[in-house]
Amino acid sequence: MQRIPRPRVGLTFDEAVELKGKASFPMTMATVNDHLRSRGYDCYKLMLKSMIKHKVVTPIFPNIWLPRDVEAAAEHLEDANIFRPHALMCFVLGGCYVDFLRALRAAADRESAKYGQRVPACDQFFVIHRMPPRDVEGPDGKNILQLARFTFTLCDDVREQLERGELG
Repeated sequence: MQRIPRPRVGLTFDEAVELKGKASFPMTMATVNDHLRSRGYDCYKLMLKSMIKHKVVTPIFPNIWLPRDVEAAAEHLEDANIFRPHALMCFVLGGCYVDFLRALRAAADRESAKYGQRVPACDQFFVIHRMPPRDVEGPDGKNILQLARFTFTLCDDVREQLERGELG
């Protein structure tokens, strides 16, 4: 059985910009650390310093990081499966962090429109549902891995608070 390669778990740079906002370069080490953490990687400044020491990344100066340096660090963390809890959960469940975030945002937008008030895109307000990954037959007859899909519904207590107008 031949499978397509698994897509990355953490957010790509473009996905991070789509979901989190624009990133400006060059970045300081502190900004790189925050940026990589927002993409789902369990990164710390000490790890970044170690990546420089071991030439995983080669920024111009330790505190001046260009896009290539940030992406090299992200690739290293991805390859080593060093994820923050929600991204790690997605990895274990057979999905991608970006799909989790998009589904959560869509659920928050849907419920905000339904109730006429802002419902935060916070997993504490929702129940997560997962369609497990499955092997499916591709158009060429070969089996491919279909990633897990995530959907969200409001928690009962949150729905009740919204209906009573108490949330917000």
